[in-house]
Amino acid sequence: SARAARRSARAAGRAAGGAGGRGADHGDWGAAARLPPLPPREDAALVARFVAHVCDWGALATISTEAAVRGRPFADVLSLSDGPPGAGRGVPYLYLSPLQQSAGHLQENPHATLTMSLAQTNFCRKHGFDPQSPLCAHIILSGTVIKVNETEVDFAKHSLFIRH
Repeated sequence: SARAARRSARAAGRAAGGAGGRGADHGDWGAAARLPPLPPREDAALVARFVAHVCDWGALATISTEAAVRGRPFADVLSLSDGPPGAGRGVPYLYLSPLQQSAGHLQENPHATLTMSLAQTNFCRKHGFDPQSPLCAHIILSGTVIKVNETEVDFAKHSLFIRH
């Protein structure tokens, strides 16, 4: 049946290393055993670093430079990483190509907002939290997107490529 085929495909994916066939060293936080426990909610900074570390993607909002929608908000879902699994620094790294619309927007105006949510992990589902519930922790970072400097470039690339 179709249900059995889907179950087989999911099992094959897990056997191959988890979500999307990634290997065990690629930060597969989808496995309940690998997701660390949520820090105390009273420590907002620690929770924010936790969310940044376990999330593999986020939505980056910029100000559009496209003629038809110039000056209006523009959001894009992008892969990110704050470091290898278990060794994050709390600073999200994005790999942007000059061909991406967001990269062009940021060249003209580097101000942006990035949001990430535990809804992309099994945490909220496991606890029965709706993704919009405040109990399903999410963070919103607002500031300036900058290109990594030469001393960080190797760490940033390694952080992204080991998880994506």
